[in-house]
Amino acid sequence: MKVCYVDESGNDAQGPCLVMVGIVVDATRLNRTQQEFDKEFDSVQQLFQENLRELKGSKIIFGRDRWRNVDPDKRKRIVQFFCDWLVKRKHYLAISAIDREKFAQSGPASFAEIKHDPWLVAALHIALQLQKHHQGKKSNKGHTFLIFDENKKMADDLAELLFKPPGWTDTYYGRAKGQGQLDQLIDSAFTVKSHHAGLVQVADLYAFILHRYAELHDFVAAEEWDGERALIDGYVKTLVSRMLPRSSRWPERRSVPCQKWWGDAAPNSLVALGRNG
Repeated sequence: MKVCYVDESGNDAQGPCLVMVGIVVDATRLNRTQQEFDKEFDSVQQLFQENLRELKGSKIIFGRDRWRNVDPDKRKRIVQFFCDWLVKRKHYLAISAIDREKFAQSGPASFAEIKHDPWLVAALHIALQLQKHHQGKKSNKGHTFLIFDENKKMADDLAELLFKPPGWTDTYYGRAKGQGQLDQLIDSAFTVKSHHAGLVQVADLYAFILHRYAELHDFVAAEEWDGERALIDGYVKTLVSRMLPRSSRWPERRSVPCQKWWGDAAPNSLVALGRNG
């Protein structure tokens, strides 16, 4: 059995893109991962006199709110720790991304039932990637729980969507005759308070890193400080090594309309990740 903890960055209609990340953890190693997160979180807490409710990627990296009093080198080391930690723990990342301008101009009319909201589209894409990747694994011993931050306005819509997905989603993973829809997912989508789930907080950090990567590479955003782009590029280089295969994320050959849709709607820099490795 596996658990996928999901959060996103850029869920603002005024921003150029949304990036969603799911951390895929084997249930047999989940307890150790949670213990290690708690230990590191306690270490981070020592930097503050007041209680630290949760990690927040944008605040750590940009030094906002209480983080502005933390030395930048310490903040960089904390972020690098969590990027390296993903590799150490051998967990995987599912990633979806929506370029809002491209998204508004793409998609067949048959996708209209979900096309009204980029968050919902990205969440479904995460689910389909997990389905596609896990159904092809030999000796697959279980299925996957999807867990989102509970403070998402589309969570109920997603639960209904995964319970009875549109027929066209079958083509994303090549549903076989007699195979149940999304049979690699357990029940539906679940939610949790982010301060109760460390891996949702880490998913937020990774999502912000990848969101910022897209802003700097695709949308010509200015650096917040000299060297920011190189720093973000370094974090992303570490994360790429643990992403699900490109064949599950954004296949090169997009003969299937819904695969083409998600690929066409994503920022080019994120689609290209892992292309040469």
